[in-house]
Amino acid sequence: MGVGSPLAAQREPVLKQIAVPHPYYFREMYLPQLTSGPSSAAWSPDGTELVYSMGGSLWRQRPGSTVAAELPHGQGYAYQPDWSSDGRFLAYSHYHSDRIDLEVLELATGRIETLVQNGVQSALSEVSHV
Repeated sequence: MGVGSPLAAQREPVLKQIAVPHPYYFREMYLPQLTSGPSSAAWSPDGTELVYSMGGSLWRQRPGSTVAAELPHGQGYAYQPDWSSDGRFLAYSHYHSDRIDLEVLELATGRIETLVQNGVQSALSEVSHV
């Protein structure tokens, strides 16, 4: 089957309830890309660790090590992690129940706080400095 064939696969729009100028933009830019390898890697502020998304989870690993630890994130897909400047927290996108939230994970305790839920900002508590 050649390029431009009338039988070429058509992708169904993702999250039909969201009106955007072009469905490709939302699907490729905002929804998590489920990968079998690491993506969206972020270095710790001191440069000794990486956090990356893979298979819908967040993973923490030291370069040169063959061991990675899966970080807690609840149900759904966690992706696009980023460290706080003091290295105590990770902010990340979390997709579940047909919505995308912005969450913060406190690394020492495993406590998760939702900062933005379904596009609505929540009351920011102790982690408002992230």
